Amino acid sequence: MKKLFYVSLFFFASTATVLNAQDVHAEDEYQSDHHSEFSPHRIGVLMGYGFIKGAVDESGNETPLIIPLIALDYEYWFNHKIGLGLLNDLELSSYAVESEDIEYLERSYSFITAIVFLYEPIKNWALFAGPGYEFESNHNFPLLKIGTEIGKSFEGGWGLGFALSFEIKEENSAMSLGLVASKKFGK
Repeated sequence: MKKLFYVSLFFFASTATVLNAQDVHAEDEYQSDHHSEFSPHRIGVLMGYGFIKGAVDESGNETPLIIPLIALDYEYWFNHKIGLGLLNDLELSSYAVESEDIEYLERSYSFITAIVFLYEPIKNWALFAGPGYEFESNHNFPLLKIGTEIGKSFEGGWGLGFALSFEIKEENSAMSLGLVASKKFGK
């Protein structure tokens, strides 16, 4: 758990330094490339797959497992480069992982939520990281979610892209990859 705290602290400290060093003129050029109207709200739906490295099969052998997942995300952008997001994933499968405390830890339809800091260094390419929690009927875990999303914006605030994220947890860290459909709105 201390490792998760220190990784989070390092990430936020390093991004704060980058944000303070931004050039005002570069921000103006970046905004002129973006749409003329700024929409601070964005809702996205992700359909994809999660990769569980430490899953075990019925005979107790460790085997990688690929499971389907869906996600509903909400983002609030303060400007064209900086935002906060609430990312919510639902794993659509049951599996078991090895655990230090007990022999096997059952996981069934886990719900993962995280509040992330969003940074878009280049138009349509975002980086995100932040703390979160995995809720499951057998055992809950705190986590650190980090990832990236790259996409294409269309007229009317619609967008389509790919997202890659990692959930760093004390027992069963996971990776997910998916296709995101999104809509920006608000003034």
